[in-house]
Amino acid sequence: MPDKGKTFSVLHIVLDSGERLPCLVDATSWIPARVALRWAMRYRRYRVQSSTLASNLRVLGKLYRWTQEAAGFDLDDHLTEGCTLQNREIESLARSFRSAGGVQELDTGTFDQHLAIVEDFLKWSLDSENRGGRRSIDLVQLAQERSRIGLILHSLRAGARATDRIEPLEEAEIRAIRNSIGPRRDAQGALSFPEVFSPHTRLRNWLMFEVALELGIRRGELLKLRLDSLPRGADDGIRVLRRPDDPHDSRSKEPAVKTAERVIPASSNLLAAIRAYLTYPRPMGRVSGKSPYLFVARSGSPVSMDTADDVIAAIGGHSGVSPLSWHRLPSTTTWNLATADR
Repeated sequence: MPDKGKTFSVLHIVLDSGERLPCLVDATSWIPARVALRWAMRYRRYRVQSSTLASNLRVLGKLYRWTQEAAGFDLDDHLTEGCTLQNREIESLARSFRSAGGVQELDTGTFDQHLAIVEDFLKWSLDSENRGGRRSIDLVQLAQERSRIGLILHSLRAGARATDRIEPLEEAEIRAIRNSIGPRRDAQGALSFPEVFSPHTRLRNWLMFEVALELGIRRGELLKLRLDSLPRGADDGIRVLRRPDDPHDSRSKEPAVKTAERVIPASSNLLAAIRAYLTYPRPMGRVSGKSPYLFVARSGSPVSMDTADDVIAAIGGHSGVSPLSWHRLPSTTTWNLATADR
Protein backbone atom coordinates (compact mmCIF):
# COMPACT_ATOMS: atom_id res chain seq x y z
CA MET A 1 0.00 0.00 0.00
CA PRO A 2 1.49 3.41 -0.94
CA ASP A 3 2.58 5.74 1.81
CA LYS A 4 -0.05 8.14 3.08
CA GLY A 5 0.58 11.86 3.00
CA LYS A 6 3.07 11.71 0.17
CA THR A 7 3.50 15.17 -1.33
CA PHE A 8 5.01 16.44 -4.54
CA SER A 9 6.94 19.61 -5.25
CA VAL A 10 8.06 21.44 -8.36
CA LEU A 11 11.84 21.61 -8.60
CA HIS A 12 13.34 24.18 -10.97
CA ILE A 13 16.41 22.98 -12.83
CA VAL A 14 18.54 24.74 -15.45
CA LEU A 15 19.66 22.82 -18.53
CA ASP A 16 23.08 23.28 -20.12
CA SER A 17 21.42 25.44 -22.77
CA GLY A 18 20.25 27.86 -20.06
CA GLU A 19 16.61 26.79 -20.33
CA ARG A 20 14.74 26.67 -17.03
CA LEU A 21 12.83 23.41 -16.76
CA PRO A 22 10.41 22.71 -13.89
CA CYS A 23 10.26 19.10 -12.71
CA LEU A 24 7.67 17.38 -10.48
CA VAL A 25 9.41 15.42 -7.72
CA ASP A 26 8.59 13.54 -4.55
CA ALA A 27 9.05 16.20 -1.87
CA THR A 28 10.84 13.73 0.42
CA SER A 29 13.12 11.75 -1.90
CA TRP A 30 13.34 14.24 -4.80
CA ILE A 31 12.72 11.35 -7.18
CA PRO A 32 10.88 12.67 -10.26
CA ALA A 33 7.37 11.55 -11.11
CA ARG A 34 8.26 9.46 -14.16
CA VAL A 35 5.31 10.00 -16.48
CA ALA A 36 4.97 13.66 -15.53
CA LEU A 37 8.68 14.09 -16.33
CA ARG A 38 8.23 12.60 -19.79
CA TRP A 39 5.13 14.77 -20.36
CA ALA A 40 7.07 17.89 -19.42
CA MET A 41 10.28 17.01 -21.29
CA ARG A 42 8.89 15.53 -24.48
CA TYR A 43 5.66 17.45 -24.95
CA ARG A 44 4.52 20.27 -22.69
CA ARG A 45 7.73 22.35 -22.56
CA TYR A 46 7.46 23.00 -26.30
CA ARG A 47 3.99 24.46 -25.93
CA VAL A 48 4.12 26.71 -22.85
CA GLN A 49 6.55 28.94 -20.97
CA SER A 50 8.44 27.54 -17.99
CA SER A 51 6.28 29.47 -15.52
CA THR A 52 3.12 27.98 -17.05
CA LEU A 53 4.68 24.53 -17.07
CA ALA A 54 5.50 24.87 -13.36
CA SER A 55 1.85 25.77 -12.69
CA ASN A 56 0.72 22.77 -14.75
CA LEU A 57 2.98 20.46 -12.78
CA ARG A 58 1.58 21.70 -9.48
CA VAL A 59 -1.83 20.57 -10.71
CA LEU A 60 -0.37 17.17 -11.61
CA GLY A 61 1.13 17.06 -8.12
CA LYS A 62 -2.45 17.16 -6.79
CA LEU A 63 -3.35 14.32 -9.17
CA TYR A 64 -0.40 12.20 -8.03
CA ARG A 65 -1.20 12.83 -4.39
CA TRP A 66 -4.89 12.00 -4.88
CA THR A 67 -4.05 8.64 -6.47
CA GLN A 68 -1.82 7.85 -3.48
CA GLU A 69 -4.21 8.91 -0.74
CA ALA A 70 -7.68 8.35 -2.17
CA ALA A 71 -7.34 5.78 -4.93
CA GLY A 72 -4.57 3.78 -3.23
CA PHE A 73 -2.17 3.27 -6.13
CA ASP A 74 1.00 4.75 -7.58
CA LEU A 75 0.03 6.77 -10.66
CA ASP A 76 3.27 6.11 -12.55
CA ASP A 77 2.92 2.34 -12.12
CA HIS A 78 -0.77 2.51 -12.96
CA LEU A 79 -0.21 4.39 -16.23
CA THR A 80 2.85 2.45 -17.42
CA GLU A 81 0.94 -0.82 -16.88
CA GLY A 82 -1.55 0.41 -19.47
CA CYS A 83 -4.30 1.47 -17.06
CA THR A 84 -6.03 4.82 -16.79
CA LEU A 85 -8.55 6.50 -14.51
CA GLN A 86 -12.14 5.36 -14.73
CA ASN A 87 -15.16 7.67 -14.74
CA ARG A 88 -15.91 7.42 -11.02
CA GLU A 89 -12.26 7.99 -10.18
CA ILE A 90 -12.16 11.11 -12.35
CA GLU A 91 -15.32 12.39 -10.65
CA SER A 92 -13.74 11.80 -7.23
CA LEU A 93 -10.57 13.59 -8.34
CA ALA A 94 -12.63 16.59 -9.48
CA ARG A 95 -14.38 16.73 -6.08
CA SER A 96 -10.98 16.73 -4.38
CA PHE A 97 -10.03 19.83 -6.37
CA ARG A 98 -13.19 21.52 -5.07
CA SER A 99 -12.60 20.65 -1.39
CA ALA A 100 -8.87 20.60 -0.83
CA GLY A 101 -8.77 19.92 2.90
CA GLY A 102 -9.72 23.32 4.29
CA VAL A 103 -7.95 25.28 1.56
CA GLN A 104 -10.03 28.01 -0.05
CA GLU A 105 -12.24 26.55 -2.77
CA LEU A 106 -11.07 27.10 -6.32
CA ASP A 107 -12.97 29.61 -8.41
CA THR A 108 -14.71 28.22 -11.46
CA GLY A 109 -12.04 29.40 -13.91
CA THR A 110 -9.19 27.81 -11.95
CA PHE A 111 -11.19 24.63 -11.41
CA ASP A 112 -11.86 24.27 -15.13
CA GLN A 113 -8.19 24.95 -15.85
CA HIS A 114 -7.17 22.17 -13.44
CA LEU A 115 -9.45 19.75 -15.26
CA ALA A 116 -8.08 20.84 -18.65
CA ILE A 117 -4.51 20.11 -17.52
CA VAL A 118 -5.51 16.71 -16.16
CA GLU A 119 -7.32 15.94 -19.43
CA ASP A 120 -4.27 16.86 -21.50
CA PHE A 121 -1.99 14.72 -19.33
CA LEU A 122 -4.27 11.66 -19.21
CA LYS A 123 -4.92 11.72 -22.96
CA TRP A 124 -1.22 12.06 -23.70
CA SER A 125 -0.29 9.23 -21.32
CA LEU A 126 -2.68 6.76 -22.99
CA ASP A 127 -0.10 6.24 -25.73
CA SER A 128 2.67 3.89 -24.60
CA GLU A 129 5.09 5.61 -26.99
CA ASN A 130 4.57 8.77 -24.95
CA ARG A 131 4.62 7.52 -21.34
CA GLY A 132 6.58 4.28 -21.74
CA GLY A 133 5.60 0.92 -20.33
CA ARG A 134 3.27 -1.71 -21.70
CA ARG A 135 1.22 -1.15 -24.85
CA SER A 136 -2.32 -2.24 -24.08
CA ILE A 137 -4.61 -0.70 -26.71
CA ASP A 138 -4.66 -0.27 -30.48
CA LEU A 139 -5.27 2.97 -32.36
CA VAL A 140 -9.05 2.59 -32.42
CA GLN A 141 -9.18 1.95 -28.68
CA LEU A 142 -6.78 4.85 -28.12
CA ALA A 143 -9.16 7.23 -29.89
CA GLN A 144 -12.11 5.84 -27.93
CA GLU A 145 -10.33 6.23 -24.59
CA ARG A 146 -9.28 9.79 -25.40
CA SER A 147 -12.88 10.58 -26.31
CA ARG A 148 -14.15 9.05 -23.04
CA ILE A 149 -11.73 11.06 -20.92
CA GLY A 150 -12.59 14.23 -22.81
CA LEU A 151 -16.33 13.70 -22.41
CA ILE A 152 -16.26 12.94 -18.67
CA LEU A 153 -13.97 15.87 -17.87
CA HIS A 154 -15.98 18.22 -20.06
CA SER A 155 -19.15 17.21 -18.18
CA LEU A 156 -17.48 18.06 -14.87
CA ARG A 157 -16.38 21.57 -15.78
CA ALA A 158 -18.06 24.43 -13.98
CA GLY A 159 -18.47 26.42 -17.18
CA ALA A 160 -16.74 29.66 -16.27
CA ARG A 161 -17.76 32.59 -18.44
CA ALA A 162 -15.56 32.88 -21.49
CA THR A 163 -13.31 35.90 -21.67
CA ASP A 164 -14.31 38.70 -23.98
CA ARG A 165 -13.41 37.98 -27.58
CA ILE A 166 -10.64 40.09 -29.08
CA GLU A 167 -12.10 41.76 -32.14
CA PRO A 168 -10.02 41.47 -35.34
CA LEU A 169 -9.12 44.58 -37.25
CA GLU A 170 -11.49 45.54 -40.04
CA GLU A 171 -10.15 46.19 -43.53
CA ALA A 172 -10.84 49.90 -43.17
CA GLU A 173 -8.80 50.00 -39.96
CA ILE A 174 -5.87 48.22 -41.60
CA ARG A 175 -5.99 50.72 -44.47
CA ALA A 176 -6.06 53.62 -42.00
CA ILE A 177 -2.97 52.27 -40.22
CA ARG A 178 -1.07 51.75 -43.46
CA ASN A 179 -2.01 55.20 -44.72
CA SER A 180 -0.77 56.80 -41.51
CA ILE A 181 2.57 54.97 -41.06
CA GLY A 182 3.24 53.04 -44.29
CA PRO A 183 5.78 53.82 -47.02
CA ARG A 184 5.12 55.74 -50.19
CA ARG A 185 7.25 56.57 -53.22
CA ASP A 186 7.85 60.04 -54.59
CA ALA A 187 7.99 61.01 -58.29
CA GLN A 188 11.59 59.80 -58.50
CA GLY A 189 10.69 56.43 -56.94
CA ALA A 190 12.43 57.12 -53.64
CA LEU A 191 10.89 55.50 -50.57
CA SER A 192 9.65 57.75 -47.80
CA PHE A 193 7.48 57.49 -44.70
CA PRO A 194 5.06 59.90 -43.00
CA GLU A 195 6.84 61.89 -40.32
CA VAL A 196 4.85 60.44 -37.45
CA PHE A 197 7.89 58.69 -35.95
CA SER A 198 11.54 59.67 -35.69
CA PRO A 199 13.60 58.85 -38.82
CA HIS A 200 15.33 55.81 -37.28
CA THR A 201 12.06 54.14 -36.23
CA ARG A 202 9.72 54.81 -39.18
CA LEU A 203 10.62 51.74 -41.25
CA ARG A 204 11.05 49.54 -38.17
CA ASN A 205 7.70 50.41 -36.59
CA TRP A 206 5.78 49.91 -39.83
CA LEU A 207 7.57 46.59 -40.40
CA MET A 208 6.82 45.39 -36.86
CA PHE A 209 3.14 45.97 -37.55
CA GLU A 210 3.24 44.23 -40.95
CA VAL A 211 5.18 41.21 -39.64
CA ALA A 212 2.81 40.72 -36.70
CA LEU A 213 -0.24 41.15 -38.92
CA GLU A 214 0.81 38.85 -41.77
CA LEU A 215 2.34 36.08 -39.64
CA GLY A 216 -0.30 36.28 -36.91
CA ILE A 217 2.25 36.26 -34.11
CA ARG A 218 2.09 37.67 -30.62
CA ARG A 219 4.19 40.49 -29.20
CA GLY A 220 6.65 38.13 -27.49
CA GLU A 221 7.06 36.08 -30.66
CA LEU A 222 7.63 39.23 -32.69
CA LEU A 223 10.34 40.49 -30.34
CA LYS A 224 11.99 37.04 -30.23
CA LEU A 225 12.61 36.95 -33.99
CA ARG A 226 16.33 36.89 -34.75
CA LEU A 227 18.31 37.22 -37.94
CA ASP A 228 18.67 33.44 -38.05
CA SER A 229 14.87 33.17 -37.91
CA LEU A 230 14.70 34.56 -41.45
CA PRO A 231 14.50 32.29 -44.51
CA ARG A 232 17.56 31.29 -46.47
CA GLY A 233 17.74 30.71 -50.21
CA ALA A 234 14.45 29.63 -51.79
CA ASP A 235 12.85 29.08 -48.41
CA ASP A 236 10.05 31.55 -47.61
CA GLY A 237 9.38 30.49 -44.02
CA ILE A 238 10.11 32.59 -40.93
CA ARG A 239 10.96 30.41 -37.92
CA VAL A 240 9.29 31.19 -34.61
CA LEU A 241 11.56 29.54 -32.03
CA ARG A 242 11.30 29.49 -28.25
CA ARG A 243 14.88 30.29 -27.13
CA PRO A 244 14.13 30.60 -23.38
CA ASP A 245 16.80 32.30 -21.28
CA ASP A 246 18.81 33.27 -24.37
CA PRO A 247 22.22 34.59 -23.25
CA HIS A 248 22.12 36.98 -26.24
CA ASP A 249 18.94 38.61 -24.95
CA SER A 250 20.00 41.69 -22.97
CA ARG A 251 16.47 42.74 -22.00
CA SER A 252 15.71 42.79 -18.27
CA LYS A 253 12.17 41.61 -19.02
CA GLU A 254 12.71 38.90 -21.60
CA PRO A 255 9.93 38.37 -24.16
CA ALA A 256 8.62 34.83 -24.44
CA VAL A 257 7.33 32.55 -27.16
CA LYS A 258 4.46 30.86 -25.33
CA THR A 259 3.22 28.64 -28.14
CA ALA A 260 4.71 25.75 -30.09
CA GLU A 261 7.66 26.41 -32.39
CA ARG A 262 6.69 26.66 -36.05
CA VAL A 263 7.70 27.92 -39.49
CA ILE A 264 5.32 30.45 -41.05
CA PRO A 265 5.41 31.24 -44.79
CA ALA A 266 5.93 34.91 -45.57
CA SER A 267 4.90 36.80 -48.71
CA SER A 268 7.48 38.12 -51.15
CA ASN A 269 6.40 41.68 -50.28
CA LEU A 270 7.04 41.13 -46.59
CA LEU A 271 10.41 39.51 -47.23
CA ALA A 272 11.37 42.43 -49.49
CA ALA A 273 10.43 44.88 -46.73
CA ILE A 274 12.57 42.95 -44.23
CA ARG A 275 15.52 43.04 -46.65
CA ALA A 276 15.07 46.80 -46.99
CA TYR A 277 15.14 47.18 -43.20
CA LEU A 278 18.33 45.11 -43.03
CA THR A 279 20.16 46.81 -45.91
CA TYR A 280 19.07 50.46 -45.94
CA PRO A 281 21.63 52.87 -44.46
CA ARG A 282 20.90 54.71 -41.26
CA PRO A 283 18.82 56.33 -40.02
CA MET A 284 16.11 54.32 -41.78
CA GLY A 285 17.85 50.93 -41.75
CA ARG A 286 18.54 48.57 -38.87
CA VAL A 287 21.54 49.17 -36.61
CA SER A 288 23.75 46.16 -37.26
CA GLY A 289 26.45 44.34 -35.35
CA LYS A 290 25.13 44.75 -31.81
CA SER A 291 22.32 42.20 -31.44
CA PRO A 292 21.13 39.05 -33.24
CA TYR A 293 17.51 40.14 -32.77
CA LEU A 294 15.64 41.45 -35.80
CA PHE A 295 14.02 44.52 -34.28
CA VAL A 296 16.43 46.81 -32.47
CA ALA A 297 16.44 50.26 -30.93
CA ARG A 298 18.62 53.19 -31.99
CA SER A 299 21.31 51.92 -29.61
CA GLY A 300 21.38 48.54 -31.36
CA SER A 301 19.81 46.75 -28.38
CA PRO A 302 16.72 44.60 -28.96
CA VAL A 303 13.38 46.38 -28.72
CA SER A 304 11.88 45.98 -25.23
CA MET A 305 8.31 44.96 -24.50
CA ASP A 306 7.57 48.41 -23.09
CA THR A 307 8.86 50.05 -26.26
CA ALA A 308 6.76 47.68 -28.38
CA ASP A 309 3.70 48.66 -26.36
CA ASP A 310 4.52 52.34 -26.90
CA VAL A 311 4.85 51.69 -30.65
CA ILE A 312 1.44 50.03 -31.04
CA ALA A 313 -0.20 52.71 -28.88
CA ALA A 314 1.35 55.43 -31.06
CA ILE A 315 0.21 53.64 -34.23
CA GLY A 316 -3.31 53.57 -32.83
CA GLY A 317 -3.15 57.26 -31.98
CA HIS A 318 -1.82 58.37 -35.38
CA SER A 319 -4.25 56.19 -37.34
CA GLY A 320 -7.32 56.79 -35.20
CA VAL A 321 -7.79 53.03 -34.68
CA SER A 322 -8.88 52.35 -31.12
CA PRO A 323 -8.47 50.18 -29.20
CA LEU A 324 -5.31 48.87 -30.84
CA SER A 325 -2.98 46.31 -29.29
CA TRP A 326 -0.63 43.59 -30.46
CA HIS A 327 -3.28 41.06 -29.35
CA ARG A 328 -5.63 42.20 -32.12
CA LEU A 329 -3.20 41.31 -34.90
CA PRO A 330 -3.12 37.48 -34.45
CA SER A 331 -6.91 37.58 -34.16
CA THR A 332 -7.08 39.47 -37.45
CA THR A 333 -4.80 36.97 -39.21
CA THR A 334 -6.80 33.99 -37.92
CA TRP A 335 -10.08 35.62 -38.92
CA ASN A 336 -8.80 36.40 -42.43
CA LEU A 337 -7.60 32.82 -42.91
CA ALA A 338 -10.92 31.44 -41.72
CA THR A 339 -12.96 33.63 -44.06
CA ALA A 340 -10.65 32.84 -46.99
CA ASP A 341 -11.33 29.11 -46.53
CA ARG A 342 -15.10 29.47 -46.74
